Amino acid sequence: MKRELALQLYREQMISFANAHRMADMGKVEFHHLLGERQIPRQYDVEDYEKDMENLAQWKKEQ
Repeated sequence: MKRELALQLYREQMISFANAHRMADMGKVEFHHLLGERQIPRQYDVEDYEKDMENLAQWKKEQ
């Protein structure tokens, strides 16, 4: 029941991926696979991409 609720709230963009996988009581990878099985697209926009690129650049500087 928790998984279904988490999937529905995530699908409707009411909660984040992190909150959804925690609500479903699943790991990140496991929840990601569940999204794929249910054909629910991952919420990832330009802002997320830019933040990831900033984090990657910072990580590379630290190496």
